[in-house]
Amino acid sequence: MIELIFVIVIIGILASMALPKFAGINDRAKKAAEVATMSAVATAIDGAHGEWSINEGDFVWGNNQDSNTHPLNSVGYPDDLSANGQTFGALLRSATNADKFKKVFDKNSSDFTFSIFTGPASNAVNGANYDRDAKNSDIPGKPDKNDYWIYISYANPNKTCKELYSNKVVHSGDLILIDVDGVTLTKYSDISITCN
Repeated sequence: MIELIFVIVIIGILASMALPKFAGINDRAKKAAEVATMSAVATAIDGAHGEWSINEGDFVWGNNQDSNTHPLNSVGYPDDLSANGQTFGALLRSATNADKFKKVFDKNSSDFTFSIFTGPASNAVNGANYDRDAKNSDIPGKPDKNDYWIYISYANPNKTCKELYSNKVVHSGDLILIDVDGVTLTKYSDISITCN
């Protein structure tokens, strides 16, 4: 009986050491899936631009998008990434992770056009929790509930354009994770680009 009690105590100690390792597994999976999907989207955007660069007249880009019915903009990038009821349907075939992305905001001016997207980790309601062990509850470069992705479909090539939160210089075709420091919720209407 005493040996059985010792075995139970040892199993309890091992379980208590292993439990924290599994506690954040769902959030880590959301972050990894989001980064992987957006990497595929960025590659597909570059592919569409490549098709535009080498072709004259009609051509097919992305996920079987005809350049006549779904044209690229004046600098060779798609303004709208959606098709067939999918957020990234113009670029990617239907995929479970891609289906979890939503476009949350658009902004246009004569100098820039951009769209903002959130995914399984950066969703403001049920995205990845803030990391309590990290500085400012944030791990740089990893999406969580207040972060977002900005896709710049057009930035004036004759000016220097910057995304105001990160102060990053942006160009047409850029797809960038904006990693908001801390736990302040993002107001998408406040996001902008300046071009000088």
